[in-house]
Amino acid sequence: MSAMSPRGRVYRCPICGAEITVLAHQVGDDFKPRCCNRPMMREQRQVVFYRCPVCGAEIGALRPHGPEFRPRCCNRDMIMEEAA
Repeated sequence: MSAMSPRGRVYRCPICGAEITVLAHQVGDDFKPRCCNRPMMREQRQVVFYRCPVCGAEIGALRPHGPEFRPRCCNRDMIMEEAA
């Protein structure tokens, strides 16, 4: 993901550990998520998005590890989305 695009950014609550991810390519400059009445902390990791070349379905992989992770849809390999 591009440093310019917030899509896939992960935020974690320092109190309860809840996590969220940004799904849109663009969010307002004042996007500052809060939980437990505290600012959420931005994590270093990002969600990796994949798209089906047939039906257009999208998934977000939270922890895609290893070469064996190859998501499929419509009996075809899904395509990792490039940073926007």
